[in-house]
Amino acid sequence: MHTVCGYPVKSTWIKAIKAGNFTGWPLLTEKNVAKYYPETTETPKGHLNQTRKNVRSTKPKAQAFEVHNSNQLKGKKVQDVYVKTYDVRETIFSDKTGQFPTLSQSHNKYVMVMVEIDSNAILVEPMKSRKDAEMIRAYGTLVK
Repeated sequence: MHTVCGYPVKSTWIKAIKAGNFTGWPLLTEKNVAKYYPETTETPKGHLNQTRKNVRSTKPKAQAFEVHNSNQLKGKKVQDVYVKTYDVRETIFSDKTGQFPTLSQSHNKYVMVMVEIDSNAILVEPMKSRKDAEMIRAYGTLVK
């Protein structure tokens, strides 16, 4: 019964029985609860006063920035900017997939995928193995 009622604390459960909240339960009386109440470690754990978490910070306090007198700075102010451009024209990216769990009808286990930037195309070529000769063949087919 203790489980069915939601694991109430013994004193709260007896107060509820005295208030008449369990009148439809014939064997649930103050005497039976006092006699058969399960004294377990699970029940009181949820009702203990616990210390609050995250009260103290373990992080170091932020350091204040040093303030410099800008009047003492001498020289010409220069704003340097570095820019590098990368030309993606005539660039090809390729990748090989892992082995597929089943062979295709033409006994291919792998696929080489190639992305060609200029035409924005994704090219695919099946491969029977990952050996150098087979990869060169697939690459040659995709580049043509």
